[in-house]
Amino acid sequence: MKNNFILSSLVALLVFGCNSQPANEKNAGAGDSTQTAALYVCPMHPEVTSVKADTCSKCGMDLEKK
Repeated sequence: MKNNFILSSLVALLVFGCNSQPANEKNAGAGDSTQTAALYVCPMHPEVTSVKADTCSKCGMDLEKK
């Protein structure tokens, strides 16, 4: 009996956990008037990002809007 409860709980967690979307994706495009900030990325170092136009801290290149 206890094993059945644990098994059914695990199955429910897998079923409902895998089908859920993150909160920021659930209402995307549903008339949301908030704008997301632009992301700027270095063309040579994609790990260098910023929310404003700036230069790369590694190579000095201008960050490009993604």
